[in-house]
Amino acid sequence: MNSSRLPIYTFAPSGRIIDQQSIHRGVEYLRELGYDVLNTQCIDRAHQRFAGTDADRLQEINSLAKLPSSIGPCIALAIRGGYGLSRLLPYIEWDGLARAVDEGLHIVGHSDLTALEIGLFAKTGRKSYAGPMLSYDFGCEGAERSEFTIHHFLQVAEKHTLDFTDQRNTLSKQSKSFKAEGVLWGGNLSLLNSLIGTSFFPDNSLIRNGILFIEDVNEHPYRVERMLFQLLQAGVLGSQQAILFGDFSAYQLNALDHGFDLQSCIHRIQEELKLNGSSTHIFTDLPFGHCRHKLTLPVGVNCMIKSDAKQFSLKML
Repeated sequence: MNSSRLPIYTFAPSGRIIDQQSIHRGVEYLRELGYDVLNTQCIDRAHQRFAGTDADRLQEINSLAKLPSSIGPCIALAIRGGYGLSRLLPYIEWDGLARAVDEGLHIVGHSDLTALEIGLFAKTGRKSYAGPMLSYDFGCEGAERSEFTIHHFLQVAEKHTLDFTDQRNTLSKQSKSFKAEGVLWGGNLSLLNSLIGTSFFPDNSLIRNGILFIEDVNEHPYRVERMLFQLLQAGVLGSQQAILFGDFSAYQLNALDHGFDLQSCIHRIQEELKLNGSSTHIFTDLPFGHCRHKLTLPVGVNCMIKSDAKQFSLKML
């Protein structure tokens, strides 16, 4: 093993695994990279659509707090998302997780993991990482595995930094220069909306003048727009310096839409922000979400955006 790499402790807080082969491929690949991969027995748990009973999954999440004292600094890598964390949020021992993060625990995942990551930030102010998961990202067939995704995961896992530059600047259709510094936060749009009005959604003091990133899957643009209006009318969108739209995919338009699509939705939100006097800047096509090529994004960490006609950059400060 490469002693310079942090151990990876896999955990299954949400949906159960159907494709066991993807998990075994993922574990094998991570070990080829030099990682010591622990707790792989969690892939065998199943209860209904979940990776174990609520009690099983809650116990595993709370046990993450003990990892730094038992194995040292490490990466807690989710095997997959799905659904299940919303059931557990009131019973998570947030203070224990906060201490573990201070001692070197790095929680990584996306999709349903948004609930855990945003809850951790809201409750304790601690960081986590919205990034790849064992099954889909590391466990796909070799030819399908994304070098982009692996590169940016390793950048965070080994160097604890984010440094992404898009030389083509596909993220902004505007030539006007833009620069912003603020806390980067966000994740799956549906999960973010489900947390509004609860103690698991960050107080405005944590996210004001922030940089919000969002993504979703299997959500028609009209439902995306409805969720965005909820965030806007709750005062969240207008308080951000920038909104980064990641991957929104696996939906189908139909004849009823009659020209309405995701771009129409984004344009409508832009218009509403301007009507409300907000200067929030919108970027699209961030490589993040339920897609092959994805960044690993720190949640709850100060970052900087710079954009002009030639390039877009997002860096951790």
